[in-house]
Amino acid sequence: MEDGRGGRTMTRDGSFSSSFLICFFLVFLLAVLVSPVSAQDLSCPDGWLVSPSKDKCFMHMDSSLPWVQSETACQSYNGHLACLTSVGELNFAQSLCVGSIGGCWVGGRGYNSSLEFVWKWSDNMSRWNESVFSSKPSHINCSSDSCNGISLPDLCTLIPNSRVALVAESCNTSHEYICMVARENQCSHKLCHMEYLIALAAVSGLILFITLVVVIWLLVYRRSKKRRRSRKISSPSAIALVPPSWKVFTSEELRLITKNFSEGNRLLGDAKTGGTYSGFLPDGLRVVVKRLKRYSLQRKKEFYSEVGRVAKLHHPNLVAVKGCCYDHGDRFIIYEFVANGPLDRWLHHMPRGGRSLDWAMRMRVATTLAQGIAFLHDKVKPQVVHRDIRASNVLLDEEFGSHLMGVGLSKFVPWEVMHERTKTAGTYGYLAPEFMYRNELTTKSDVYSFGVLLLEIISGRRPSQAIESVGWQTIFEWATPLVQSHRYVELLDPLISDIPDVGVIQKVVDLVYACTQLVPSVRPRMSHVVHQLQQLGLRTICEQPRSGTSTSATSPMLPLEVESPR
Repeated sequence: MEDGRGGRTMTRDGSFSSSFLICFFLVFLLAVLVSPVSAQDLSCPDGWLVSPSKDKCFMHMDSSLPWVQSETACQSYNGHLACLTSVGELNFAQSLCVGSIGGCWVGGRGYNSSLEFVWKWSDNMSRWNESVFSSKPSHINCSSDSCNGISLPDLCTLIPNSRVALVAESCNTSHEYICMVARENQCSHKLCHMEYLIALAAVSGLILFITLVVVIWLLVYRRSKKRRRSRKISSPSAIALVPPSWKVFTSEELRLITKNFSEGNRLLGDAKTGGTYSGFLPDGLRVVVKRLKRYSLQRKKEFYSEVGRVAKLHHPNLVAVKGCCYDHGDRFIIYEFVANGPLDRWLHHMPRGGRSLDWAMRMRVATTLAQGIAFLHDKVKPQVVHRDIRASNVLLDEEFGSHLMGVGLSKFVPWEVMHERTKTAGTYGYLAPEFMYRNELTTKSDVYSFGVLLLEIISGRRPSQAIESVGWQTIFEWATPLVQSHRYVELLDPLISDIPDVGVIQKVVDLVYACTQLVPSVRPRMSHVVHQLQQLGLRTICEQPRSGTSTSATSPMLPLEVESPR
């Protein structure tokens, strides 16, 4: 019911947008800081050149060593002698060895297998590409005399200065050599990761700092918001606690309006709540002043706050609240005056010979009452549960439309008083079983109360009444045998002169029992009840014309005030 929900939604949306922008900024910053480190990791060490395959780094070593010592020297760089697996790498290695006099060692070496002599690269991983190199180097870089003393396993590959691809030569011969390291292995030294670790620590620290700043800002913002709200609520002026559309009356003003609460202005006597009086405001508007039972646990500010929320509810079928008064523990609520008074009087206190409600009027009363309850359940956020729906809380206007009063009033009635109402009758009354026994209160509790009241409207019987033979009898104990034997007409109030179609009565009775199911979840919503009653009202108008002797809603009766018995 509180205003400003749209403002809170905008605040949540703004916080979400700010959080999203902060996260995006942090991710972007992390990418900017880490990307140079990643790019540097993919480069070759100083003095090394990237191979055409982009996954190796080559370097020409100008010192002359045998093949084995050359391989050992390359391993000190965490690499091997160059492994040439493509024509592009062969040409690249030849370009590195241009200035060498006797050629350059690369990583190929011959081995004897069980079947034949094979060539392998020194890293034991690279494949000997026979489409580039034959199963053995095409030339042996030695004379016929010098080659006679060389066994095949002592042959290693050499890049000559000539255009020959590879030549085989004794591994013990000294030559310059070409080393190779894989680009992913050049970060084996601890210093290689230092820049990356520094960047990672900087980004982590920045993220932690910004997160801390955002959390502190949110805490400060929420605290300041609560302070502003508390300042508004704690204003010393009682007028500031209520909307400007209604006012806080003083006790002197109420005595003037009700003529000092005289019996002549008393509308109904209710010892449990204190009584209801009528009167006129200085501007001539007629109002009703309802005195609530004294309740010491409720403070003035809490009372004004609750009444203020109720006063914000505006609907054609709700009684408008005009103001309130709190005077040394005495609490009053001022309502608008509704001409035809409480429904309870029209059902149970009509004088002999007086006009009664016909069927069409009763359907109008039920339908407009259901519309008011549906408004509280479906249109007000958060939902409002009336929890005290009964005939005396329904006022009728000149056209016999219902105006539900007491919205929020049950919050001001102590729990023991509500239970006392039912104990005197020895039955549930209008209260739903789950509320009576387990104090569970939902909108379906109002649906149950409406179902009881709907049966009371069509039958003219109270929810419970004394029977000489059986004592107290509930309205359902009386109605259920008639329903089971399909004697629907006997359920109607004998004062109803325009008897509707039996099918219409049966539909209304079905709706009564649907609303009063013991399991709350299977009871219908009030919006569904409104739809059903509207359909039944249209069917009644179409199928049965009104009796000429009964008074219809289109011919309003004069306002009637009946004094309730003291």
